[in-house]
Amino acid sequence: MGNTYKIFFRTHIQASKSLQQLHDCLKQLNVKHWAYDFQDFLLTLTSELSDFTRIQLALRSAGYVCHFIKLENINETRLETNGISLA
Repeated sequence: MGNTYKIFFRTHIQASKSLQQLHDCLKQLNVKHWAYDFQDFLLTLTSELSDFTRIQLALRSAGYVCHFIKLENINETRLETNGISLA
């Protein structure tokens, strides 16, 4: 089983772009889960693809201005929290 990554981008979806276009773009990259925060302009992706530059280039070629913020390996986070026992 491959690693799963949470990838954060800052982007502003202009009025001429739609969430459906964004969905179609991410679907071509096999991104299964994503969310967009309209207040903070934050796009959060969950993907097995560790190369965020490939996602960023695809978004830019679709007309979205996208600034990478961070990449987080969810598997490592799960491993760290699995070792914690609650008393």
